[in-house]
Amino acid sequence: MDEKYYQYTRGFFWKWASFYNFIALPLIGIRNKVADLVDEEYKDKTKILDVCTGTGTQAFAFAKKGYEVVGIDLSEEMLQVAKKKSKYGNVRFVMADATKMPFENDYFDCACISFGLHEMPHEVRHQVLDEMRRVSEKIIVVDYNIPKNRLHRWLHVSFASLYESKYYRDFAKRDLEELLREHDLKVVTEAYGLIDFVKILVCERESAGRKG
Repeated sequence: MDEKYYQYTRGFFWKWASFYNFIALPLIGIRNKVADLVDEEYKDKTKILDVCTGTGTQAFAFAKKGYEVVGIDLSEEMLQVAKKKSKYGNVRFVMADATKMPFENDYFDCACISFGLHEMPHEVRHQVLDEMRRVSEKIIVVDYNIPKNRLHRWLHVSFASLYESKYYRDFAKRDLEELLREHDLKVVTEAYGLIDFVKILVCERESAGRKG
């Protein structure tokens, strides 16, 4: 993997770590909505992986419902904030590379990545999804819902580009559902947040591996 990506990502989130929670306040409702989409039949045994956990807000939404949660991230500064915030005994945080996860196949019941794919180069997105589907059969992807209308799309991308990383514009040019299909991930539930600014996709594996 290109070391420039790691250097850029760590530097980008180092700058945001201390006040990221304030920026993400509008997303609290979405975090809870995502947690509500996880099956609750085996709540006391369900293990969830929160990829690109950041300061842990999504992980805490899962933990609050009683799930066993592991949050991973590349940013030590973000994880330090998450650990200080944590008041749940059923969540732990690990500094790990999402392209090389330190977990066995099918270790988790569900793997979630929220607002993480748009922070990565396209090839890294592929590698992260490969790893997520390796460690879990069910995958939840939460990210920007890029409008189809050209004017709305331009407004959306222009606004988000003011604060997002340099990889966001590449993400905005691509079709998220097509990316998931390339990894044999079938969308079984689709939901939206902040009216339709955010898309939530619950997926399941359709076969043993990535096409091609």
